[in-house]
Amino acid sequence: MVASCPPLRPPPNSFRTVTASPHGRLPSGGDSVRSTACTAINTRRKSPKFAAGVDISYRFVRCKHCRRDGVVSSSSPPTLPVSAFIATDDDNSDTEAIQPVKSITSDPQTWREAMSSDKREVWAKAATDEFNSMRDDFKVFTIEDRSTVPAGATIVTSKFVWKTKRNALGEVTGHKARLVAQGNRQRDGIDFNETFAPVARFSSIRSLLALAAANGLHVHQADIDKAYLHGDLDHDIWMTTPRGFDLPTDKVLRLRRSIYGLKQAGQIWNRHIDASLRDLGYTATGTDHCVYSRIDDRRRPHYIALYVDDLLMISPDLAEIERVISGLEQRYGVKRLGPAEYILGIQIRRLEDGSIALSQERYIMDVLARFHFDTTTRGTTVPMTPGLSLTAIPGQGTERIRSWYLQAIGSLLYISLGTRPDIAFAVSYLARFANNPGRRHWIAVKHILRYLRATYRDELVYACGETRITGVVGYSDANWGACVDTSVSTMGYVFYIAGSAVSWSSKRQSRVADSTTDAEYLALSHAGKEGIYLSQLLEELHVQPVAPAHIFTDNEAAAAVAHDPVRVSGTRHIRLREHFVRDMVNRGDISLSHVGTSNMVADIFTKALGPKIFSTHCYALGLRTRHPRLGSASHSRGGGCEESTLSSTGAPRSLRAPASLAPVVGT
Repeated sequence: MVASCPPLRPPPNSFRTVTASPHGRLPSGGDSVRSTACTAINTRRKSPKFAAGVDISYRFVRCKHCRRDGVVSSSSPPTLPVSAFIATDDDNSDTEAIQPVKSITSDPQTWREAMSSDKREVWAKAATDEFNSMRDDFKVFTIEDRSTVPAGATIVTSKFVWKTKRNALGEVTGHKARLVAQGNRQRDGIDFNETFAPVARFSSIRSLLALAAANGLHVHQADIDKAYLHGDLDHDIWMTTPRGFDLPTDKVLRLRRSIYGLKQAGQIWNRHIDASLRDLGYTATGTDHCVYSRIDDRRRPHYIALYVDDLLMISPDLAEIERVISGLEQRYGVKRLGPAEYILGIQIRRLEDGSIALSQERYIMDVLARFHFDTTTRGTTVPMTPGLSLTAIPGQGTERIRSWYLQAIGSLLYISLGTRPDIAFAVSYLARFANNPGRRHWIAVKHILRYLRATYRDELVYACGETRITGVVGYSDANWGACVDTSVSTMGYVFYIAGSAVSWSSKRQSRVADSTTDAEYLALSHAGKEGIYLSQLLEELHVQPVAPAHIFTDNEAAAAVAHDPVRVSGTRHIRLREHFVRDMVNRGDISLSHVGTSNMVADIFTKALGPKIFSTHCYALGLRTRHPRLGSASHSRGGGCEESTLSSTGAPRSLRAPASLAPVVGT
């Protein structure tokens, strides 16, 4: 049978592996290729044309080059830089379009799957190397008799996790087997105590990259090899021997060091790397404990963002980056990755003018392939149809729809949190129905996927230039009573540093607002907290001087309540904690200004907009479409955005703050 697909959509023609042409070049007419694991569907016959796993031989009759940036197969070199072509079967009885997907076959989930795959020798070697390295190099465990385990002690089970390593283009760079403990059997207070381990916030990482682009700083990347194996355990823990190794059944592994899968492993590693970075002269910021800074003798700041074992180093001096890496190499195995290109599923490009562009093109294409959206899928100009209203109806969806819905929402959330603020509202809105999605909800999810299919090349661009950064500028908005089920309002904000969007949010409010002013006031309090955080982060990153965070609102009454509560009646019901914005205004930590509704960028986070205004706000957020041939960010996204109304800061000129408040001032 053909591989399973999400409901409401048949799978398109696709190949999981395709061999190269005989001469190792781009295929052309007359060349033969072979395919396995074919999932082609003949839609004209409405039945499977070929069963999954059948070896089929194809002869090219014509090539159609839809893209030249993809790779057909990473398992049968030489690879083919083509992502769509027209092929026919050997007897020329039928001709169909084939779109090979970037996502090759999935990694094995169990030892049995790994050892029964065509890469069993590769996986077996990776598992052996992992076990020997843990035992001999890192001294993670010792092999002991089961009789030495104290009575009542828990023996956690072990397993291997298999991973095919790929680069930013999806090309295979290696195969890895990781021996992990199944920590779900650990007991709180006996086998572990504290488990929390911080990671750098996405908004912090984007803020650092905005500073790097604005000031022309170097951005390099490094990875700590086998990070979790460096910390000593704070409890005695025993683990079963892994499958596939010739060890007696009466033997167990006594863990001496932390290992992947233990509940406290993340915290132990974080304490270890934190001490190492402090020894190198760096100090963790109080705002984000995984963002580190250092001032050198010439009063120049240097930064490090830490996300588990990934380090993003930002500095005006390459010698400082070399000093940090060399210092870490004395304690760990460090992979020198050079100028940052790919981290946390985000591609980083340094443009010719020094600007920095962030995208999730590879991740988006993988998501589209997983849900069977290919190069022939028709795109859309907006992620959600304006005026769409969905409700929660208990019992309307099947378990199959719910499973696909949850997978899609999780993937889309990661995209929206990473580099695509343009889909933040649509994803947040549809996430409300995750417990009970129906057909209409799934259709709305597919609409977002079609939008991503049309805009997968979009990048979030941080402009360069000799700039003086004075603070953060934000926009806050609310859509009163937007939820048809609860009458709760939707609020959103976006904040800029150096003219670039670094933080955004779209969410429902915690209670029903009784007026537009009430809803906008709650939104200002929500945005004010993020504005304070970003201002404090800039101060700790030694960006001086830092002006108070400035927030624009399109509701004059809400701003009046924040400045002078006596002027506006009907606000006695507002809770004390919701007066946060008033307190911050009185203390001078934030300032407020009014902006016209047509220039309210945060409107994109509160409702579904039409193509023209949506495209204008996308441009204001800093989203640009990379031209596939030029390899640079273009200056428009289409959809009615007027080039003449745009400024060099990435926002409509009418959206720019006064000179004293603007995020980028002069040269």
